[in-house]
Amino acid sequence: MDPNETKVYTAILIAAGVLGIILIFFVITIIRHQRRTIRLHKEKIEAEIKTLEKERKRIASDLHDDLGPLLSAVKMHLHSLEVNAPDDVELITKSNSYIDTILVRVREISNDLVPHVLIRKGLVSAINEFINNLRSVQATQIDFLSEENIQLSQEKEIHLFRIVQEIVNNTLKHANAKNLLIEFRSDNNKLFMLFKDDGIGFNYPQASGNGAGLGLKNILSRVEVLKGELYIEAKTLQGTRYSIEIPL
Repeated sequence: MDPNETKVYTAILIAAGVLGIILIFFVITIIRHQRRTIRLHKEKIEAEIKTLEKERKRIASDLHDDLGPLLSAVKMHLHSLEVNAPDDVELITKSNSYIDTILVRVREISNDLVPHVLIRKGLVSAINEFINNLRSVQATQIDFLSEENIQLSQEKEIHLFRIVQEIVNNTLKHANAKNLLIEFRSDNNKLFMLFKDDGIGFNYPQASGNGAGLGLKNILSRVEVLKGELYIEAKTLQGTRYSIEIPL
């Protein structure tokens, strides 16, 4: 190889090396940018969820600590009134009945916002109470099977309870199902959650292509925060199956 060819060959190698370095730098930059975008997206979701839970606690506290005692005081004042006319007695009796109904609803709303049994007794007890309350007002048969000794942080339990609430409410509202099975089991340091109904199902690819609804977005957001995986099998008139894997 003569000197000119050597110079050309050397120049080509140098150019190829520089181009390779530029390409590697470009790829690394893209990967870092993607990781940063994913991290910021996750931090945004976590901040939104924390803000939502904080606001729920505030509203629940206001209902329990302010509105509840105020209604009880109004009821006590009504009881202290001395009336003789039958119409007035009937009016006070009805008013007391209305106040009792409002007090029950305030307690129910407060518990829906912050399920106190979740704080006191844990996730499994909270889900059992949630389902038992639904059984008296819903025709759908809901069965819940779970291990009793699943160890989770309170933050994870709140996320999982909200996921259960969202899926159950979506099923009752849209699926027209006769049966809903919920099953929790742990294996290989993972929590596996199964939700299976025999309802009308839906076209999941079409629904996700048109943009997921708010309920599904909430489920996806919480699963993402928990670093889990969500799999949905849904076909029209063939029911719906949610499978969720959460690392413990």
